[in-house]
Amino acid sequence: MGWFVYYLYSQKLDKYYLGKTNNLARRLDEHNRGSEVYTKLGYPWLLIGYIECNDSIEAAKIERNLKKAKNKIYVRRFIAQHGKIIE
Repeated sequence: MGWFVYYLYSQKLDKYYLGKTNNLARRLDEHNRGSEVYTKLGYPWLLIGYIECNDSIEAAKIERNLKKAKNKIYVRRFIAQHGKIIE
């Protein structure tokens, strides 16, 4: 393991964000410091859930498929079935 597909939520913007990383704590910190272009206005971001992946290729494939779905309910269910929901 070592790669993650993660799902964030901004209460401030009422928006969700889906991404991938090899360091979940660092990446969440980057989002919450406002150092990322697409998420800087929405901090604080809350980690909703994540899926652990074997490598970056698997993480990219899962992230791409979930982003294509464009459905918050589907994404949440998929993460609950294949990873961990935090709440």
